[in-house]
Amino acid sequence: MYNHTITRLAYWPIFFIMFVSGICIGSIFGLTFGLMNQASVGIFGGAFIALLTGLTSGILGLISTAVFNILAPVIGGIALEIEQLPMTSKDNINIQPPEPQSH
Repeated sequence: MYNHTITRLAYWPIFFIMFVSGICIGSIFGLTFGLMNQASVGIFGGAFIALLTGLTSGILGLISTAVFNILAPVIGGIALEIEQLPMTSKDNINIQPPEPQSH
């Protein structure tokens, strides 16, 4: 059993995950809006809305990470209790080859 406490998060992975998820969700709405209002927004406007949604989501993720990194040492972080899984016969792999049998 291991006890861990998370007190810091990396900025780049949080930004990347939030940016990509914002792009994916924003592209659904942005491109749909761009196709429905093709005269005013157009497909490139919808793509811009998707990019803007992704950047906004990534920046909000950065702000949330910065707030967590500042406050986590003060409040004690997030405590995790990690337990080792019980070993099964499938996990017990014999690495050495079997001994040859003499006849």
